[in-house]
Amino acid sequence: MATDTTTTTPAAPTREERDRATRTVAPRVDICELEKTYVLLADMPGVAQDGLDVITERDTLIIKGRVQRPEETPDYQEFELADYRRTFTITEDLDVSGISATLKDGVLRIDIPKSPRLQPKKIPVQTK
Repeated sequence: MATDTTTTTPAAPTREERDRATRTVAPRVDICELEKTYVLLADMPGVAQDGLDVITERDTLIIKGRVQRPEETPDYQEFELADYRRTFTITEDLDVSGISATLKDGVLRIDIPKSPRLQPKKIPVQTK
């Protein structure tokens, strides 16, 4: 019986194949409650504005970020680039129509206003 003794070197992955193989991780998030809003700060290094999606769908807030990858593969790499995805439940106590988002220096800031019925209301005091 004859055996094939030729060896082949696997072809280097194409950029498209590398992009598909990228891991997705949950970004680290800090949430602060202010008087009229909740502020969500998500660390998303490597994500540009055109690679970022902030979506509300029913009672869910979805954050997705795609990292821009270098054209060339580094010879040595300690930091693995990953795409980001995280979801949060939005309660009826929040005003979905007023949500705003900004991205600066790899940090995504999302301001989620509280419903007007939850915001503090100053009651005027009358004197007689």
